[in-house]
Amino acid sequence: MKQCKKYQQWIWLNVYDELNEVEKKLLDEHIQVCAECLLDFEEAKQTKALLDKKIQRQPTALLLKENRAELHQRLLLATQPKLKSAWIKKIWQFVSLDFSPTLRFSTALAMLLIGILIGNMFVSKITQKDFSDQALPFLPNLNVTGVESINYDQETNQVSMKLHTMKQLTIQGDMDSPEIKHLLANSLLNEERPNIRLKTVAALSMTKSFDQQVVKALIEVLENDENPGIRLKAIKLLTTIPFNTSIKNLITKVLIRVLLKEKNSAIRNEAIDGLTKLKNGSVEPFIYNAARNDSSEYVRSKAALILQRTENPGIPNH
Repeated sequence: MKQCKKYQQWIWLNVYDELNEVEKKLLDEHIQVCAECLLDFEEAKQTKALLDKKIQRQPTALLLKENRAELHQRLLLATQPKLKSAWIKKIWQFVSLDFSPTLRFSTALAMLLIGILIGNMFVSKITQKDFSDQALPFLPNLNVTGVESINYDQETNQVSMKLHTMKQLTIQGDMDSPEIKHLLANSLLNEERPNIRLKTVAALSMTKSFDQQVVKALIEVLENDENPGIRLKAIKLLTTIPFNTSIKNLITKVLIRVLLKEKNSAIRNEAIDGLTKLKNGSVEPFIYNAARNDSSEYVRSKAALILQRTENPGIPNH
């Protein structure tokens, strides 16, 4: 962790070209093996790109329509007889919140509180205590729209997730529960925030069994997630899960596609390691191709070493 803190400081220095060549090389080598720092590196580049853009705000058609409607109402009030204008103006002030800033804020706050009270009368209250008394099989019926946070305990094998439904709630259950894994798989595929997707993969690494839904979600992330740090974490997990024949064949095909198409050299390197673990002779031509043609010198060296070990099992691992 101390080492990561140093590299996290270097990430922004690198974005603004403040690192020397030695530091750049050390940072590049570190993010090749650290998914969290790779995630921070990509987010820093994206943030810098957004800051560099000059965004000019243009009034939308809806805003223009609302302004015209307000102007029309004010013109009507100005042309009404004085006797009627006073009460019409008061009604319009109430509807449009056309008060002083302080009174406008107070009125809006009051209306919000009233809305919350009315909403609570018609929406069932789901609290953590209430939910804990319910069976987890009811989870698919909760219409989950998002995940606020994920925390997991390696000692107890428990995962805690704050979910967005009609109201925010927190659930807790065993990592190997089918319902928990169902929620984690959905989080992988549907959550917009990269940090939540990354923590989801980390939480799944604690499970002792992988059903088809989880494996498919990990493969989807590996092949299509826009963030290389999350793809790196996903492939590391996929290459360590217990294999049966059907999963082994599926993951073999996925790793070959990754080796041929993935742009990130760290992920291609993990694909080579995974193919080696599968011990499938049919993948040797693809490793041979990587040893000769991969754009990364590190990946070429790794593939060549694996081929040498295949031909000469006595070669040491280090």
